[in-house]
Amino acid sequence: MDLQSVIPLWKEMEYYKEYQETLRGYIGNEKANEVLGEALYLISIGTNDFLENYYILPKRSSEYSVEEYQIFLAGIAENFITELYQLGARKICISGLPPMGCLPLERTTNMFNGSDCVEEYNDVAKDFNGQLQEMVMKLNKELPGIQLVLSSPYDILLDTIQDPNKFGKLSAIFFSITTVGVTWHDMHDMDHAI
Repeated sequence: MDLQSVIPLWKEMEYYKEYQETLRGYIGNEKANEVLGEALYLISIGTNDFLENYYILPKRSSEYSVEEYQIFLAGIAENFITELYQLGARKICISGLPPMGCLPLERTTNMFNGSDCVEEYNDVAKDFNGQLQEMVMKLNKELPGIQLVLSSPYDILLDTIQDPNKFGKLSAIFFSITTVGVTWHDMHDMDHAI
C-alpha cells in the first residue's frame, strides 16, 4: 500500500475549509451558507483502517486492542463530524463497515481455510458498526439541526455474498482508480464468475 496516496481526515478538513473560502468568494456568505447547509456529506471510515493499518501494520495492533482501536476510530469520526457541523454541515451520512472478512482479498488470503469469510474480521465490523450507531444517536441529540444517519452495508452485502441467486442475474460495472481519476471499464455478465 502506498501510504503517500492516503489523505488523512485532518488534511481533508483543510481542503474542505479551502473549498468553503473559495465558494464564499464566488457566491457570497449567505448563498454559500445555504449551499453548505443543504449539501449531503458522505463519510467512510474504517475498512482500510482495520484491514491495512491494524491487521497488516504491527504498530497499531501493538498500541491498541481491537476494542480500543474501535473506540479510537469512532472518536476520530465523532470529532470529524462535529467539526463539519461547526462549519455548517447539517446532512451527514457515515458509512458503516461491510463484512470485511468476506472481501475478495481476505477470502483469497484465507485459502487454507477453504476461502471462507474471516469471521474475526466480520465480528469486528459488526461491533464497530454498533459503536458508530451509538455515536450517531448521541450526536443527533447533542447537535441541534443535524441530520446524521448511519448507512450500514453489512447485512445486505453479507446476504448477497451468501445467497447471490436470491438477487437475480448479477451484472456489474467495473471501475478502476487511476492517478488521473475513475475509469469505466465495461459491463460484464457475472453469472459465469459465481
